[in-house]
Amino acid sequence: MQQNLIYLIIIVYFLGMLIIGWFSSLKIKGLVDFLVAGRRLGFLLATATMFATWFGAESVMGTAGTVYQQGLKGVIADPFGASLALILAGLFYAVAFYRLKLLTVVDLFEKYYNRSLEIFASILMIPVYIGWLGAQIVAIGYIFSTFTEIQPTLGMMIGTLVLLTYTITGGMWAVTLTDFFQMFILILGILILFPFVLKSSGGLTTILNSTPKEFFHLFPQQHTFSVWSTFLGKWFIIGLGCVVGQDLIQRSLSSKNEKVAKWSAIVAGVIYFLLGSVIILIGFAGKIILPDLETPELLIPTLAKKFLLEIHPLFFSIFICGLLAAIMSSADSSLLAGVSLFVNNLIYKSNPDLSQEKILFLNRTAVIIFTLLSMIIALYVQQIYNLMVNSWATLLVAILVPSTVALFTKKYTNIYAGWASMILGIGVWLGYIFISTGKFMIDDTTMNYFYSAAFFGFLASILGYFFTYHITKILRISNM
Repeated sequence: MQQNLIYLIIIVYFLGMLIIGWFSSLKIKGLVDFLVAGRRLGFLLATATMFATWFGAESVMGTAGTVYQQGLKGVIADPFGASLALILAGLFYAVAFYRLKLLTVVDLFEKYYNRSLEIFASILMIPVYIGWLGAQIVAIGYIFSTFTEIQPTLGMMIGTLVLLTYTITGGMWAVTLTDFFQMFILILGILILFPFVLKSSGGLTTILNSTPKEFFHLFPQQHTFSVWSTFLGKWFIIGLGCVVGQDLIQRSLSSKNEKVAKWSAIVAGVIYFLLGSVIILIGFAGKIILPDLETPELLIPTLAKKFLLEIHPLFFSIFICGLLAAIMSSADSSLLAGVSLFVNNLIYKSNPDLSQEKILFLNRTAVIIFTLLSMIIALYVQQIYNLMVNSWATLLVAILVPSTVALFTKKYTNIYAGWASMILGIGVWLGYIFISTGKFMIDDTTMNYFYSAAFFGFLASILGYFFTYHITKILRISNM
C-alpha cells in the first residue's frame, strides 16, 4: 500500500508537469517565445524559476553528502558560491544584459567582438549544460532506486522522458511554470523533513557541539599558495563564473523589465543561501544519526525514508516529489540553455532566412539530441557534485572576462584580446590539470587540482586579455 501511494503521487506529479508543458505550448509562436518566454515574466515567476533552476541535485543531495564527509570546506562552490553568483548577477549583470535585448549570453560576443568569437564561445559553453544535465539525470536515478523498486537506469529514463516532453513542447514558458510549482514542492519537502532530523540528532546545540571543529573551517588553516589557490578556485568557479551562465541570464532576459531582472536574481540568491544552510545542517546532523553511511550522497533520501515513511506515506511521497522537483527544475533549465546556444548562435545566425516554424522545429530536435547526449554522460559518470562543478569551470576561465569587458568597459573591447583571453584561460586550466594528474577528467582524489587549475585559468584569462589589448594598441593593430 505504501509503495503504491508513492507511485501514484509520483505519477500525478509527472502528469502535472506534462499538462503544464502542453498548456505552455499554446503560447509558443516563435523563437523569442521559446527561448525567453516572450520577455513577459513578472517578479514572482522570475524569482521562482531563477531559484529552482539552480537549486538542483547538487544543492540537495550533493551538498548534504559532501558536508557529511568534508564539512564546510567541501561546499564552498555550492551553496555559498552559487548564492553569491545570483546576488552578483542581480546587482551588476542582469540589468546590463537585459538592456541589450539579447537571446543568449554569447550574442554579446557577436555584438562587441565578431562572429567567429561568438561561435567559439558557443562551442565552449554548450558542453557545460550537457554535463550539468547529466548530473541531474544521475540524481533522478538515485531518487528512484532509493525510494522505489525501480532500477537507477530505468529511473533515469522515466524522469528524462517527462523532462524531454514538457521542455520540447513549451520551451521557456514550460520551464518557468514548472519551476514555479517545483520550487514550492521542494521547499515544502525540505521543511517537512528538517524538524524530524533536528529532533533525532538532539537539537541544534547538540549538532554544533558534536560536529568536529575542523568541519566548521570555511577558510584555509594552512597558508600556502597551493592551499589558497584551491580555496579561491572553489569560490570563483560558481561564485564568479556563473554570473554569465546562459541558464541564469536567460531568466533575466525573460523578465518583463529591468527591475524584475535585477531583484529576482538577488532574492533568489538570498532564498538559495537560506535553504542551502538548512541542507548543511542536515548534513551535520546526518553524522550523528547515520555515522557509518556508505554512500553520503544518499544521506537526505535515507533520512527521509527513516523518518517520514514512519509518520505517513503521504509526507514521504511529498518529499520524494520535492527532490524530483529540485532535479527536474535544474535539468530542464540546463537543457534549454544548451539548446538555445546551439540553435540561436550556431544554426540560426548562419541561416537567418529560416522561418519561425523551421527554427522551432530545430529547437525541439536539438532538445532530443541534447537529452540523449546527457543520458550517455549520466550512465558513464555517476557522481553528482563533481560532475556539476566540472561542468562550470569553462565559464570562469573563458567566458567571464571578455563578457565583463564588453558589458562594462566597452572601450577596451578588442577581438585579439578576446581570443587571447579565452584560449589562454582554457589552455592554462586544462594544462594545469593534465600536468598535475596526468589526465583531464577529475575525480574525488584530484578535485583540489581542479580548483587550483580553475583559479590559474581565470588569472590567465585576465592577463591574456589586457596584455594583448595593450600590445595591439602599441603596435596599432586594427581591430578587424
